[in-house]
Amino acid sequence: LSRKPLFESVVENCEEIPSLSAITDYSKEQLKDKHLKSIIRTLEKGDGYQSYQMRNNVLYKRNYDPMRQQWLLVIPKQLRRDVLKSLHDAPTSGHLGFAKTYDRIRRKYCWPGLYGSVRRYVSHCRECQRRKSPTQLPSGQLHPIKPPDIPFNKIGVDLLGRFPLTRNGNRWIIVCTDYLTRFTVTKALPTAEATEIAKFLVEEIILKHGAPREMISDRGRSFLSNLVKDINQLCQTSHLLTTAYHPQTNGLTERF
Repeated sequence: LSRKPLFESVVENCEEIPSLSAITDYSKEQLKDKHLKSIIRTLEKGDGYQSYQMRNNVLYKRNYDPMRQQWLLVIPKQLRRDVLKSLHDAPTSGHLGFAKTYDRIRRKYCWPGLYGSVRRYVSHCRECQRRKSPTQLPSGQLHPIKPPDIPFNKIGVDLLGRFPLTRNGNRWIIVCTDYLTRFTVTKALPTAEATEIAKFLVEEIILKHGAPREMISDRGRSFLSNLVKDINQLCQTSHLLTTAYHPQTNGLTERF
């Protein structure tokens, strides 16, 4: 071809979106909104705002999506709930979910914070909460950790940091909690290396309180080091690891 082909204009879905323009004077309603009134007055003076345009005395905003309607009607604050109700609660709307409701509204209308307004309205819709079945799987049953019979028979260990450097050269804090008495042992550490973790376990826990039967920690590389594994094997300590990205597994220590 000797020239670029012309793209066909996008045809809107044959389903009509309920419109409030037939029963509402948007020109007067927009002037009741202080934010929109300031934009309208600025346009009347011939100043900036390339994204806005007055059409038949009504304020519109340019839509830069080439696959959508070019100009969107700007909804004043006092009428936004009416638009949400019309496009979500009406019988022809069918109480659609957030994504579909948001898509229907932004075809023709806009206002600041539209995304959040639609999400809040749909999530608080009583009819949706009462009639729609949840799409996610039900939560599983809780499996609490059984407390031991002997102090320091089961411990939880965690690292806190990295903190600003102290005068003593420390940046980390290691926390150890006894699952029976809730007694907590802490110590400041210069690094989070495995040697520091091993030294703490031996000097502050094993030598003072005895070797634990079970130790719970996250999957940090220091806790998974061969040095810590050797200490646990020598003391016959079972090392239990928490689920990734689920600190509640070791909640007693994580709450410290």
